Amino acid sequence: MNRTKIHYHKDKKDLIKSYYFALIPVLLFGIYKNGILLYQTELLNLKSIFIPIYFYIISIIIPIIISKITKTNYHENIILSLICVSSISVNTNIYIYPLLLFVLLFILNYLQDKLPNHLNKTAIVRLFLILSLFINSYSYLNIGEKLNKFNYNLFDIFIGHGLGGLANTSTLILLFSFIILSFNRFYKKIIPIMASLTYLVFSSILILITKDYSYLETIMCGYPYFAFIFIAGDIYSSPYDKKGMIIYGIIIGFFTSIFCLFIKYEGVYISIFLASILIPFINKITLKKYLHN
Repeated sequence: MNRTKIHYHKDKKDLIKSYYFALIPVLLFGIYKNGILLYQTELLNLKSIFIPIYFYIISIIIPIIISKITKTNYHENIILSLICVSSISVNTNIYIYPLLLFVLLFILNYLQDKLPNHLNKTAIVRLFLILSLFINSYSYLNIGEKLNKFNYNLFDIFIGHGLGGLANTSTLILLFSFIILSFNRFYKKIIPIMASLTYLVFSSILILITKDYSYLETIMCGYPYFAFIFIAGDIYSSPYDKKGMIIYGIIIGFFTSIFCLFIKYEGVYISIFLASILIPFINKITLKKYLHN
């Protein structure tokens, strides 16, 4: 029994380490896109370069404080926070964000044993964090994008210069992050693969139907794939068998292609949350043969 428990904690710790490594290039790109690049084009002063770094530091300090209070694993809380902060807008209120993150993490940790395991907690926290954006204005444009200083083509958007969160816009970098995570045998890579393929297929169909080719920019940008890679395949709130993961990924990809038409940047998190509600039903179907044994 003890050996099993030790083995489980060791494996979980190893997976968390993989998430840290996979997030490093993503976070560094966020500093470049929303700090250094804008400073180089004289759109920000030197002090403003550190805004992304401020959000990152806050997203490390608060989880540690919460973990001390609630006596929970601070590594899991930090990973959750860093994933969420990567996808928030650069216009997020710097004062409301830490307060809101503290409250959300505290509630989440306090209710940890009371909430159903299949609900995707990261998606829930990310959706509520939008409240810290409404204090300012609902916009994902940095100062350069607001002033229309950049004229990017689809390849530029692919490498990360499109619209999106603080650090989740580079599809190219996310491919490297996915490779890093895929080396860990406990990472559920089937889910982001199926979610991405389904999203691309249905989004392409929508483009052909609506003739709105500007939507190509959306499917080239990294923010939906970031959520597929770092949130959808959560070790706890996702199916455990291969068939269930495939169905779950397809549902997420389909929902995202629809919701992103109306709620561009939050649609993917709504999709993941709704799909996580369906997990008991998915498990009931895919594990039916085992239940009858």
